[in-house]
Amino acid sequence: MMRNKKKPLVSIIISNLNGREWLDQCLKSLRYQTFDNFEIIMVDNVSKDDSVAFVKKNYPEVRVIENKQDLGFSGGNNVGVQYAHGEYVLLLNNDTRVTKDYLKNFIKAFQEIPRLGAAQSKMILMKDPNKLDACGAYWTDTTFLYHIGYLQDQNLKKFNVPFPVFTNKGASMLIRKDLINKIGLFDDDFWCYYEETDFCHRVWMAGYECWYYPKAVMYHAMGGTTLRFKNDYIQFHNFKNKLLSFLKNFELKSLIYIIPTFLVLNIILSFLWLFQGKIKHFLALYKAIWWNLTHLKTTLKKRQKIQSFRICSDKEIFIKTRVNPRLSYYYYLFIGLDKYKE
Repeated sequence: MMRNKKKPLVSIIISNLNGREWLDQCLKSLRYQTFDNFEIIMVDNVSKDDSVAFVKKNYPEVRVIENKQDLGFSGGNNVGVQYAHGEYVLLLNNDTRVTKDYLKNFIKAFQEIPRLGAAQSKMILMKDPNKLDACGAYWTDTTFLYHIGYLQDQNLKKFNVPFPVFTNKGASMLIRKDLINKIGLFDDDFWCYYEETDFCHRVWMAGYECWYYPKAVMYHAMGGTTLRFKNDYIQFHNFKNKLLSFLKNFELKSLIYIIPTFLVLNIILSFLWLFQGKIKHFLALYKAIWWNLTHLKTTLKKRQKIQSFRICSDKEIFIKTRVNPRLSYYYYLFIGLDKYKE
């Protein structure tokens, strides 16, 4: 644990599941930070590898929290926040490597941008340093997110200036701790996928903003943990969590068109999977709908609490965060965004 009382304390939370192969470079890069006031909390979700033993032996400055069951990315980070003492909370994936001025520059975002609630750093691909992971995402009228700069040239000028986004990526997101205290972090029911978008939506609702901030730079392996999951399993949580987030967060007048749009477009997608013989993918959507129907009472209670701290309307949020890309984007979204050019 690093401490310098003249600077704000940053609590770095790393949710880990069998990430031993990534942890050494991630933690080593944090040791060489030019910013010297931070603590590191690793929350382990019952790893089967030697992640915990490795960190305890080689990085004694890291506080290790061992969960008794796998709580997923959402639950892991929620547990970590309970142990965080910082003015800021940094969510950092285990499959990352940060540059030496990463924290120093990241903190500046909150000094430069009024009403900033959460910021995402620039994320460069480890396997191809000329390409970006993504700069966050905008909302679109189709309910599919528009992932900004995904696999694009990281040297382009437009990806090297800060700008507001609907949602940050949770792999490298710095958040005001007092805001987390007010609106919560992640929904434990999400387990994994779309949790950061649900959170960022609440940030905007509460009158704060989410931005992409490229002055803070890190490298990301992309999916170091999630690539181990089956794709139909991913799609179930993706559908489930999107629908849950919509029901909790959007105004009723927005839900009137958002829910039908979501259902119609994804039913079409499910039948495309059916024709391809992907039965489990086809069923994922309907399992997700059923899950939301059976949990509707709990969702409505969450909705009541969330709507109580709403300051900005959906219309006000969309002015800054909604972008509708060319139709070709949606084509490439399903066959591979690596071929799409903005």
